[in-house]
Amino acid sequence: MQPTTATVVSAQRVNQDVYHVRLQPQQPLSATAGQYVEICLDNGWCVPYSMANCPRPDGELELYIQHFADGAACHQVIETLTSRREVPILVDGQVSYQPHWDNDPLVVLSAGCGISQSRSLIEARLASGSAQPVYLCWGGRDEQELFELPLLEHWLTDPRFMADLTLEQPPQGWSNSQGYVVDVALKRLAWMTPLERRRAKVVMTGSPTMVDATIARMEQAGFCRANLLADQDFYQPRTLNA
Repeated sequence: MQPTTATVVSAQRVNQDVYHVRLQPQQPLSATAGQYVEICLDNGWCVPYSMANCPRPDGELELYIQHFADGAACHQVIETLTSRREVPILVDGQVSYQPHWDNDPLVVLSAGCGISQSRSLIEARLASGSAQPVYLCWGGRDEQELFELPLLEHWLTDPRFMADLTLEQPPQGWSNSQGYVVDVALKRLAWMTPLERRRAKVVMTGSPTMVDATIARMEQAGFCRANLLADQDFYQPRTLNA
């Protein structure tokens, strides 16, 4: 697969270490909601970041990229995106929104910057016309791991959409949920029947540790392992010390 060139429209911080990046490919790309975009660096590294928007007619792609202070690859990615007008990219990824997902509930469990892929999938589901529910649980250790997501308020006006925000260590005055993402999600999803749990598509976005722990808990709660989906099952992200 050969990279294509994309123009860097913008790369702006949305919190202390996460950048919201907008890229405009210079030629049409075949992309599906939920896939990831690889930023190709001069040293040959191609670093993957989940696409944060459902593909649009104008082709623009959005990413949320976390800048880890000790990550060599992500440091180079941020430096490239903030200093250059153009960057080579690839689009790949097997966890992407499929038409048959419209027939079943969609559960999206996200930690920190994992909301990037979640946003893409939720946009695709709500635009599909499916009557099936979609649930998002987004969390982190503390409030620094979350950031403003303007679309969330808009999604909440849709009767098909439900959401929880949760922190393991919430600040004083935090009015949302407290605890791990999977614990909060299972409490909210108590309404699901055994059949709905077996049929639901569950996408998990976060660290490998978070995903592995979530898979185990969701299986115990009656969700089908074949429907528990994460990119790490197909591609290990950020193996370049990012």
